[in-house]
Amino acid sequence: MKSNLEKIISTVLSDCEAQWKSICIDGITYTVFALPYTQLDLPPEGYAFVDSYYVASNKAYFLRKKLCEDLAQAGFETVECTLPYKNIAHLAGLGVPLRSTLIANETYGTRMALEIIGVRGVFAEEASLSNAAKKPEISEICSSCGICEKLCPNGCIGDGSFLRERCIRSLQEASDFPDEAAADSIGTQLWGCDICQRYCPFNKHLESREMTEKEKELFSIENLFAAFSSGKKGCEPYRDILGGNYLRPAKLTALVLSVMANTANPKQYEKYAAAMLNHSDERVRKAAQRLTDKINNQ
Repeated sequence: MKSNLEKIISTVLSDCEAQWKSICIDGITYTVFALPYTQLDLPPEGYAFVDSYYVASNKAYFLRKKLCEDLAQAGFETVECTLPYKNIAHLAGLGVPLRSTLIANETYGTRMALEIIGVRGVFAEEASLSNAAKKPEISEICSSCGICEKLCPNGCIGDGSFLRERCIRSLQEASDFPDEAAADSIGTQLWGCDICQRYCPFNKHLESREMTEKEKELFSIENLFAAFSSGKKGCEPYRDILGGNYLRPAKLTALVLSVMANTANPKQYEKYAAAMLNHSDERVRKAAQRLTDKINNQ
């Protein structure tokens, strides 16, 4: 059974450069796999940043679904993982925990999306449930570095703590910023924040890449606004990039208006602000008013 399990996992994951490790906890064998990605360069004027992690995460999700289907057909009982993914990845030997709460892999650094498949039965080295549940110690390199803590614009990262509610990613998810400083902090990052990873020593061996022509078309600030403000139909080209959030056009419209306000020349987007000042969604109205205020204060 163990060899058959390994064969199925290898067949599904071997063509996508993924790494995987298995660990058994309380009678369930968890296989955690890491799907790597190459991050985009910081965008030029007129474009928004969209973190490439989310494309990889979406792909990893469907790979996990495929694995679950294949394993079930082969007679394995699959089980959902309710333990912290990063703890399992660390216990299995796939990466080391960082101050930023991320996991770093020797090959991929932090540039990877994690997924886990659970199978009932003992097919790997066993570890205790208590070890899987407790917070692991961060890397020795990480404990003496502090670069991410210094560069985080909202002070999310501390010594042994992470203030998730201040994280740019959490603010984007809400798309309604509590104050001007929070709205300013996202800059032109439409979806995702990459600051701590871009300067992390664990990623120094990794290169970023330029946008493709297709990505330039998708991530143009004006094109983003046109797509999101036209409703769910306009958001469909972003399905594989934004996951389920592509079904939330009002949230995305508010975000792109906030990005416009944070550009070097918000006045060029004046007509977009005017068009959204009376929108039915309060988040959109507030973002449009903020953009208007930025224009008036230039």
